Amino acid sequence: MNSKLEVCVNDEDTSIKNQACPYRVSSQSSVVDDAEEFTALEDPDGRIERIELGNEKPPSSSEWYRLQSNIYGAASFEIVAELLDTVQQNPAATVQLDFNRCGYTNLHVQIALDALMQTRPQCLARLDLSRNRLMNISLARYLGNVLMELQSIVHLSLSFNTLDDECVGVLGDALSNSGVRLLEAAHCAITDRGGSLLFSALIYNDCVEQMDLSWNHLDTASGQAIGRLLSTQNTLKELILTGNHLYQELQCTVPLLLGTISNETLDLLDLSWNGLRGEEVGRALLRAIPQSNLKRLKLQCNMLTPLEMSFIVKMVKKSETLVELWLGSNEFGDTVTVDLVRTFMRHQTLQLLSLGSFHFIPQTVAKLCRICKRRYPTKQIIYQGVLRANPPRPVDVQDMLLERCRFLAQKPKKAKLKRDLGHLMLQFGDAENAVLTREEFDLALKRFRLKLDRALLDALMDAFEVPKRLVDTGAMAVKYLTKHPTERPIVMPAKRKGKK
Repeated sequence: MNSKLEVCVNDEDTSIKNQACPYRVSSQSSVVDDAEEFTALEDPDGRIERIELGNEKPPSSSEWYRLQSNIYGAASFEIVAELLDTVQQNPAATVQLDFNRCGYTNLHVQIALDALMQTRPQCLARLDLSRNRLMNISLARYLGNVLMELQSIVHLSLSFNTLDDECVGVLGDALSNSGVRLLEAAHCAITDRGGSLLFSALIYNDCVEQMDLSWNHLDTASGQAIGRLLSTQNTLKELILTGNHLYQELQCTVPLLLGTISNETLDLLDLSWNGLRGEEVGRALLRAIPQSNLKRLKLQCNMLTPLEMSFIVKMVKKSETLVELWLGSNEFGDTVTVDLVRTFMRHQTLQLLSLGSFHFIPQTVAKLCRICKRRYPTKQIIYQGVLRANPPRPVDVQDMLLERCRFLAQKPKKAKLKRDLGHLMLQFGDAENAVLTREEFDLALKRFRLKLDRALLDALMDAFEVPKRLVDTGAMAVKYLTKHPTERPIVMPAKRKGKK
C-alpha cells in the first residue's frame, strides 16, 4: 500500500517514518503549503500526561505560528517559520521582515505579525508590506499596535497598497508614537482627507526623517497640513510629494512653501508632477526658499512659465544653501535661460542645474554652458542638446500636392488605368494658353482620365492660382517636369480595318 506517511510498529517501540512530500494541502487551508515534509503526528495521551505532570513546554514561535494558521484555516509558510526561529534564537540580531510581492492575505500577515510579537525582537529594523494590496482596518490597527510596541522599527514600507481614510487615520496615530524614520507610502491612493489626517498626526512625531508619499491624491487640505508640519517639525529631512494635486496656489502651494521658512532640517523637497503654476507660486518660492536650509529642490514636469522662472532666478541669487535645482520639462524662455545659467555659474553652493534630460538649449546658452564647464569643472548642467542656428526649410506646398497627384495617378493596379502625370504636364507646356479657368482645368483632368479627390483638386488649383481665380498650368508644368523629366509618349498609328 502506497502512502505519504508510513508507520512501522515494533514490539519495543513505535517509530514514525516521514517521507518527503513536495507540498501539502490542508483541508482547512486555502493556500498550498511550501513545507518540504509532513510534521510528525503528536500523541494526545502523551500531551495530557505532560500537562498533568507540569512538564508541558511553551510552544516556540514557529510552532505557535503553525498552530494559529491551522486554527484560522490559513496556510503556514516555511520562510516565515524559519524567520521566527531565527529571531527566537538570536533575540539581539537585527531583523528585516520583507513581505514585498509575496501575495499574502491580510490573515497571513496578521498571524505572522502576531507570532513575531510573541518573540518580541529587540532589533526589528525594517517592515516591508509593499505591493500586496492587503490593507484593511483590522490589519491597520494591528500594525499600529506593532509600531507602537516595537520602537526599533525604523523603516516602514506600505507602497502599492490601497489605504482608505480610516486606515490612514489609524496608522497616522500609531506613527506619531512610533520610532519610524523612513515612511514609504507611494501609489497608495491616499485621498486629500487621508493625507490631511496623516500629516496632522505626524506633527507630534520627533523621529520621522524621510517620507515618500508620491503618486497619491493629495490636494488642498493636505497641502495646508504639510505646511503646518514643516513649520513645527525639526527632524524631517526628505519629503517626496511627486505626482499629487498640489497646484492650488493660495489655498495649497503657498502655505506649503511658506512652511519651509522656519524648518531647519529639511534637505530635499520634491514637488515634481504637481501642475504648479501661477505668479503666486513664484513669489512664494522667492520668499520661502532663501530663508530655509533646503539643499535640493525638484520642480520638474510642472507648468511653470517664464514668469515663474524669473522668480526662480531671483530665488537662486538669494539662496545660500541650494546645491541641486531640478527644473526639467517646464517652459523656458531664451532670456530667462541665459539669466539662470549665468546665476548658476556665479552661485557659490549650487552644483547641479537640470534643465531637463529632453530639453534643447539655444546656441547662446550652449556657449555659457561650455564656459561654465571649463571654469567650474565640478558644476553640472543637464540638458539634451543644442538647437542649430540654421532655420528650418519652408514647406513647398506646390511640390507636395504634385507628388500626391503623381502617386494617385500610378496607384491603380490595372495597367490600363494607370496614368503618367508627366504626359499631362507636357500637354500643358505645349498649349498656347498657359492659364486656364478652374472649369477648363477640371475638364482637362477628366479627359486625361485622372481621378483625384475634390479636396486635393481644389488645393492644387489654389496652389497655382493667379488673379481672377485662374490656374497657371504653365508654371505647374515647369515645376513638375523640372523634378520629373518625362519623355513624350509614342503615338502608335491607328490600325486599318480589313476589307470584307
